[in-house]
Amino acid sequence: MTQARRQRLKEARDWYPEQHFAADSHIVKAYKKRFNVDNNCAMRELVMLGVLPPEKSKAYQGLLAAKDKKRAEKREAKKNPIVDVSPFQDENFFFIAGYTSGGAPYGVTWEQAREDGLLEE
Repeated sequence: MTQARRQRLKEARDWYPEQHFAADSHIVKAYKKRFNVDNNCAMRELVMLGVLPPEKSKAYQGLLAAKDKKRAEKREAKKNPIVDVSPFQDENFFFIAGYTSGGAPYGVTWEQAREDGLLEE
């Protein structure tokens, strides 16, 4: 936990009871405005404080879990990009540099690319 978050949570413990929120109040919006944070941070910290009604807390935890899962999937997709075969590749050539006058391709074969360390494991 960052120092800034610790400080916000400490301040929020005093701030929250002073607000006298009703059941239908926009608590996240008020927290967001007061502490200058985004929606996710506001929801996460309000859940951490344990000041929300149980049904709202559970709903926010579900939203945050879904967002965390989506973020993790996105991060994983960046680590393992889908290899897209370009028009400069085929089953024989890692890189097709050009074509002879007879139409035969020439360039770097997959075997040469492996030997030269051009392929990631």
